[in-house]
Amino acid sequence: MKAYRTVLILTFVAAALLAIPWALAGQKIETVDGVRIVHNEKAGRWGREPAVRLELVRTIGGLDEQDPNLAFRSPYDIAVDSAGNLYVLDVGNNQIQKLGPDGKYLQTIGRPGQGPGELQSPFSLDIDRQDLLYVAEARNLRIQLLDTSGKSLRQIKLKSFGIFRIRRLPSGLILKGGALSLREAKEKPKNLPPLLEQIDINGNVKKAFGAVTDYKDALLNSTANNFELDADPAGNIYLSFWYQNRIDKYSPDGAPLWRADRALNYGTEVIDKGFVRSDEKGTSVQAPTLNMVSMGITADAKGRVWVNTYNRQMAKEEQTMTLSVGGATRRTQEGKIAKMDIHKLEVFDADGVFLGAIPLNHLAHGIRIFGDTLFVWERNNAVFYQYKMIEK
Repeated sequence: MKAYRTVLILTFVAAALLAIPWALAGQKIETVDGVRIVHNEKAGRWGREPAVRLELVRTIGGLDEQDPNLAFRSPYDIAVDSAGNLYVLDVGNNQIQKLGPDGKYLQTIGRPGQGPGELQSPFSLDIDRQDLLYVAEARNLRIQLLDTSGKSLRQIKLKSFGIFRIRRLPSGLILKGGALSLREAKEKPKNLPPLLEQIDINGNVKKAFGAVTDYKDALLNSTANNFELDADPAGNIYLSFWYQNRIDKYSPDGAPLWRADRALNYGTEVIDKGFVRSDEKGTSVQAPTLNMVSMGITADAKGRVWVNTYNRQMAKEEQTMTLSVGGATRRTQEGKIAKMDIHKLEVFDADGVFLGAIPLNHLAHGIRIFGDTLFVWERNNAVFYQYKMIEK
């Protein structure tokens, strides 16, 4: 009778565990140098059914777009103001397109140049609670503050050139990061600078943090430490790396909260180190070859972290090839994608535990969440996908 009762209890416990989605997930958690590291296995807490459904609201732009005001050249970011208006940052045209909540064109902000209200290589955009726009310009070495009509209110001069991302934090500071320059990697090989800076409205660095992964090679360090960033309304900071299996979360004051990885369908080892060669003719650089892991990170109102992850690597014949000569860029090969299963959205909880993945049936080079709206964009095809996030 005792043995029979034990079997019944074990059967009940097993059935209960199978009914709980988190029982399907697996993580190994350790602490390294005081940082909590979460190693996620493939199965997420959601199991086979994601807890969020994405409903496509509209697409904006695209290569076949007939409206010239929506014919973006290279979209890199998007922001939404308190009235629901959209601000599309178009690097290729050095401008911001202001759209209504319905996606219809309202106004063009900016034009190529170096003066107030003009833009040169604007790679990142954010908006604060007063609906002021913050635009990071690589070539002009500044962050420019604009109102929603496009009037320039302030210019924050920066000391270093770089293609970087910014986010306006609730503290009033500006978060800046995205890459480690080759110059810095070469000049400080044993004391690599932090990945992130928090700067004030005058451009003064108030705090620098974020650990660099040291590949013991300057060119690799400057390439493999490229990352995307975002901050949530509470000021928590998130990083996802282009070539590393690494997702970081920091507190508003820059303290590391956790680092997470997950099971990938490919490796992250260095395939080719590349090279930098200098001679009497000049300097030539061949970039390192690594598998692409991620192209975007954002957080939702529930503290969940969304990461745009490569499900698989693209074959050479699937990639669109371009050639730049004398400032003009042309396509030398049109990619022919055999199956549109390249990207997926991975979702993690506030503690870095993998919840599950949502497949995408298109390419994706960036993501942002505003309220219950998810924006995903493709740079090559110059299109935005606007999704409504529906909790199941």
